[in-house]
Amino acid sequence: MIRHILPTAVLSFVFTILIALSSLADGSSPALYFTDNLTAVSTSPAITVMEQALLDRIQAAASSIDAAIYDFERVSVRDALLAAHTRGVTVRVVADDEARANPSYAPHFAALTTAGIPVVDDQDDGRIMHNKYLIIDRQAVWTGSTNLSDNDITLNHNNAIFFAGAEIASLYQTDFDQMFSGRFGNQKTPSPVTNVSYNGISVEVYFSPQDEAMAELIAEVEAAQTSIDFAIFFFTEDALRDALIAAHNRGVRVRGLWDVLGAGNASSDDEALCAAGIPIKLENTSGKMHNKLMVVDAQSTSPRVITGSLNWTDAGDNRNSENTVIVHDALTVQSHAQNFQTMWTGITAEPCVPELVFTEILYLPVVVRAGDGATPGPNPTSIPTTAPTPSPTSIPTTEPSNDVRLVRIVYNPDGEDVMQGERVEIRNPGSMAVEMTGWALSDEAANRYVFPSFTLPGGATATVWAKAGTDNGTDLYWGRTQAVWNNDGDTATLATGNGIAVDICVYIGGGSEIGCE
Repeated sequence: MIRHILPTAVLSFVFTILIALSSLADGSSPALYFTDNLTAVSTSPAITVMEQALLDRIQAAASSIDAAIYDFERVSVRDALLAAHTRGVTVRVVADDEARANPSYAPHFAALTTAGIPVVDDQDDGRIMHNKYLIIDRQAVWTGSTNLSDNDITLNHNNAIFFAGAEIASLYQTDFDQMFSGRFGNQKTPSPVTNVSYNGISVEVYFSPQDEAMAELIAEVEAAQTSIDFAIFFFTEDALRDALIAAHNRGVRVRGLWDVLGAGNASSDDEALCAAGIPIKLENTSGKMHNKLMVVDAQSTSPRVITGSLNWTDAGDNRNSENTVIVHDALTVQSHAQNFQTMWTGITAEPCVPELVFTEILYLPVVVRAGDGATPGPNPTSIPTTAPTPSPTSIPTTEPSNDVRLVRIVYNPDGEDVMQGERVEIRNPGSMAVEMTGWALSDEAANRYVFPSFTLPGGATATVWAKAGTDNGTDLYWGRTQAVWNNDGDTATLATGNGIAVDICVYIGGGSEIGCE
């Protein structure tokens, strides 16, 4: 479901959020950190409470730091890792190949390798190494949804959890060692142990794809008795959707916070949950709802919280390298429940209601899923000033002056090697040039091309080629060795540098290309 949403520049009250709950009453619970970004309108170089806690852990490392890193541009963390290496700590890193090559992150990864820190990436365009965890001295683990990036630390909505204990560290060490040896995704072997006692607390740890984490998440939903609150970036897993609807139907109170970009995905399950009567809010802040968080039965005698790096998608569960933790601890659950409530209160969009509707004419691609009975093609659509239900073809934008749009996707070029002809055309029909540096083009599997320093003149068209090549004023090259756009249907999303979706084009496949206008 796609909606018109404008971010809230200034909220009308001050949010009081417990950012760090690192020393809970009995000292047995893990340390918890939450970003405090509801009022943020841009990234910031200022050190946050969460960030300082991570820096303290890195600076305290005595022998080793093993880090699984996805997005990486936070200078303070980079410098802390370099300083640890300089003082004799063994630092090793595993990364995603495409994230490592991203112009925003490449200099920071390069700084590590230049200093002599080994970085091993997955070398596979068909999956991502999506973890965000650090193992300190083989005795402690930092994990959660927070990338080591400016966006995730100071603008997006995230969480982190720190376990000071060898029991959990050993589970992460086994996963890390497999990736550092070159085995990622489905090459990894299942974990021999997934449930450990942490200071008397039951903690489950699952690594994707080898440990079937999604099945465990669904099992927790099916066991829910009183309440489920979740906050998620991407959610397209229909089996989980059905489990949540079933829980709602048997009387469990279910609420969900969704990222507006994630909800814009054609396969996103927010629309189905709304139709079932489950309250859903789409973030209307400047930052992304980047959590992958679920709080189950918070007020019961058996509360649990689920977090980690795993988006609730098929790619996340079956291809990407991810980690998921389930913590059975009342203090930990209560802290996450309070954080969820703070976000729920602070996000002012009404549940399951389109927030803003434009009155101008929008030319929207009508591209439907197989079986819908409609034929893809151009469709000039007049958007009324009021709308009783959300429109699945509305284009979310917070920058209505930016008229940049997707105009064509060639996903199965006839008579050509697919990597030579696969491309996306993007047009600026307006009269003013649009600065697109840092914008991103992504597919349904979360493969992402980030625009380098680039301006699209008024009236001009640019082409993003999947193959490698030399960029110029009209042609940009992703540099991939494998195809991006699926022949049997996919979703292309064009978003600004802060994650605001500007245009989305959905197609069902079966041909060679699709016109998006």
